[in-house]
Amino acid sequence: MLGFSLHLIGWAPRQETAAAADSLRQALKEDVKVNLDIRTASLEELGTLPSIGTKRAADIIAFREQAPFRSVNELLLVKGIGAKTYAKLLPYLLVFGDSTNLEAETGKPDKARKSTPKNEKARSDTSRVINLNNASLEDFCSLSGIGEKKAQAILDWRSANGPFSSVDDLTKVKGIGAKTLQKNRHRLTVD
Repeated sequence: MLGFSLHLIGWAPRQETAAAADSLRQALKEDVKVNLDIRTASLEELGTLPSIGTKRAADIIAFREQAPFRSVNELLLVKGIGAKTYAKLLPYLLVFGDSTNLEAETGKPDKARKSTPKNEKARSDTSRVINLNNASLEDFCSLSGIGEKKAQAILDWRSANGPFSSVDDLTKVKGIGAKTLQKNRHRLTVD
């Protein structure tokens, strides 16, 4: 009925011009990059980002539930997201808040928003030498690339196999390779 009435009064839908149809076809051919907002993105959306799987996406959501992100750079404070991962993610993220890189500016994350406060003291002292044969979980957590799981694996290995005879024995612990050893060699001893 409405269509008939519009036809009687002379109304007709606007016809698409050839130029408009061409621009629409061209726009549909090109992928448009969408910047994701970490303050509101869902688990599935975060999982589509490079280097972010379901576990890391869940970590981001858990972190933002603790306190909302004030800046996109606070993504560096989420456990498991370092400078390299952040650099890969940044082109896909909506930038908001302070645009300075927290780690590049200060050399360490913002302690007010640290996601693992249990290891805060140990991580702040990165120059202290650690004896593999009497170090605690917190001592091991202060090493580069060593979290609580790997630190516990070191303690378990030491309990099962006895004291380390050399720093190189650290690579016998599952999950710790030559790269991790090289990053921390200057801080390790067995004396």
